[in-house]
Amino acid sequence: MNWGQLAITVVTLVSILGVVTLVLNMQYGQAGMINFGVVAYVAAGAYTYVLLTQPPPSEASLDQYAIGLDLPVWVGFIGAALAGLAFAALTGWPTLRLRGEYLALTTFAFAEVFHSFIVNEQRFANGTRGLVGVPRPYREELAFIDYDILLAGVALLFLAIVYFIFERMVRSPYGRALEALRDDELALVTSGKRSTRFRMEIFLFTAPFAAMAGAFYIWYTTLAIPDLFTAEMTFIVWIALILGGEGSNRGALIGITLVILFEELIRAIPFETIRAAQIAASLEVAALGVLLIVFLRWQPFAALTRTRRRVLRS
Repeated sequence: MNWGQLAITVVTLVSILGVVTLVLNMQYGQAGMINFGVVAYVAAGAYTYVLLTQPPPSEASLDQYAIGLDLPVWVGFIGAALAGLAFAALTGWPTLRLRGEYLALTTFAFAEVFHSFIVNEQRFANGTRGLVGVPRPYREELAFIDYDILLAGVALLFLAIVYFIFERMVRSPYGRALEALRDDELALVTSGKRSTRFRMEIFLFTAPFAAMAGAFYIWYTTLAIPDLFTAEMTFIVWIALILGGEGSNRGALIGITLVILFEELIRAIPFETIRAAQIAASLEVAALGVLLIVFLRWQPFAALTRTRRRVLRS
């Protein structure tokens, strides 16, 4: 087992999916909005980044995607953020009027519609085949550095920036208004504030960060295929948030670290046969479920969440 490579992989994935978990924590843990379609914003950013930075398809290739602008990397990241914002604006208007399980089902439905689109529309990004071997930016110019370590560092820096922004927001009066929206929406409305405006604002503000995380995910995988952006990613992020304790940004990061570390340790185990690897993959899902049940029963990070909320209310 290569512990060094394992550590780099864990740091990279925790940094990327940690941003998505923080976004979900702001939407649900702080504002009380159940979003079961968060993967759609990640996918929107990822595909936008690829289509903006990839060259157009050549006549000799089998690619069928219609758009390839071959623009700089920074344009791809800006485009990814704008795509996340646009998708949030498109889906937020009809969904945020709903509450509870209706909101959850509607956001999940929008994510499934978008996934169906990228699967079936060949001219968008090659359908189920997707785009394979997406070049990592500046790899040749930075050949003297271990690129995996560099990517892990950049992703970790991005996570730190997002964490700082969200923490400042949570500790501000605006963050306390979001808590009021989550805990007692009637009291918030009675105080003269519009709950619908707060819901839309936090939805629009956080979605671009999830979309930029999607661009980083493309850097890591070098793939843009529909199988990477299924409901499984949404459930992993939700499990991480529940493990760490909703309402706490630190708890969200602890949760996603536990999930990623657990999954990567299982995948790093060498198996002698393909059958054994398939059994281990099946048991990985079951073991993750057992881990979730244990954490829900004993709630080891509940004190962290309660402490954070007491600080916010003081």
